[in-house]
Amino acid sequence: MDPWIEIRPLNPAPDLPLRVVEKAAWRSIVRERLGSATVVGYNKNGAPVLENAPGFISVSHTKGWVAVIWSPTPCAIDIELRDRKLSPAAASRYGISTIDDWCALEASYKFEGLTGRPPVRGSVRFDPHPDLIVAVIR
Repeated sequence: MDPWIEIRPLNPAPDLPLRVVEKAAWRSIVRERLGSATVVGYNKNGAPVLENAPGFISVSHTKGWVAVIWSPTPCAIDIELRDRKLSPAAASRYGISTIDDWCALEASYKFEGLTGRPPVRGSVRFDPHPDLIVAVIR
């Protein structure tokens, strides 16, 4: 199977906490793409892992959106709204200057948490999306 990325807008549910809606949305994507019997667990870092299906997944969400990437090899994704502002504290703490940098940094942390090693330098790429910054490692 070829690697894939699915990005969807979230449907608000005023009677449910946002985290519940986000989790249901990304799990729905996993079941649709990999089969309804797919079991998702979590590694020691709290990242989702496939327990009874081949490959690797990574999940990201931001206000109103959810994303999932699947690959036969370790992968990571992070999404952020294009108009989100980088906080001065984050810029100072991590030595970054743009929200694109933040998104790449988040994807790198996810990848390293999954594999126990940093991604290869230059392996973060940005997928085009009209509303989001989409940082991907695979």
